[in-house]
Amino acid sequence: MKINFIFLLIFINGYGQIQNGKIEYGVSIEMIEGFKGSILERPYTESINNAKYLSFTLLFNKENAVFSCNESLEVGNQDLFMSKVSAGYMNEVYQYKDYSLCAIFGFGNYVLKTDAVKDWTLENETKEIEGFLCYKATSTKKVNNSKGNFVFPVVAWYCPKIPISFGPNGYGNLPGLILELQVRNVVYGVRKIDLNLSKPPVIGKPKDYPIINQEEFDQKVMAAYKNEDFKKGFKKPEDKF
Repeated sequence: MKINFIFLLIFINGYGQIQNGKIEYGVSIEMIEGFKGSILERPYTESINNAKYLSFTLLFNKENAVFSCNESLEVGNQDLFMSKVSAGYMNEVYQYKDYSLCAIFGFGNYVLKTDAVKDWTLENETKEIEGFLCYKATSTKKVNNSKGNFVFPVVAWYCPKIPISFGPNGYGNLPGLILELQVRNVVYGVRKIDLNLSKPPVIGKPKDYPIINQEEFDQKVMAAYKNEDFKKGFKKPEDKF
């Protein structure tokens, strides 16, 4: 009994001293009900099928993190741009305690500042992910666009044994690393976990563009889609910010 107790203390203490890490995630996308039978069904189906080729990396230390897409995993002629868009990924996301920053394209050069989710509800539900006991947390995501205002469910599974409050695509602010995240019909799931790297990760920072908030970004998107010249001239960005 004494030996087991000492082992438990060492185990807990080891996780409490996590300094940094590298987490790999995959993503899966489900069909949106309203797209079935519409002109969007075919291109969205392609996005769903190509999502299996996407891989993302979260690098973190105790102060901040960066979430990015592993571009080198694009294979053959697979066009993964629409899969990224469908997954809600725009660009590298630099995450801090209370907010995240992400360079955006197509509507001018800006950095989108998003406040961290603070209205999580911690649920009394658990499941094991890659050998780690995770707890469920729920919240909502508000979306404003030309079609109206919408509220979508958000479900996160976080691991208190990895006491880092970061996760995929800018989500975090929970008492543990998010190993699985579902936002509406998109699920980011962990594939590989590396903790306390021998070489500390370089987090970096976004481009020095003007910073705008979500409301300002939504206004620019709606204004752009009303512009016929923008619709004709919009192309997939070739360069990553």
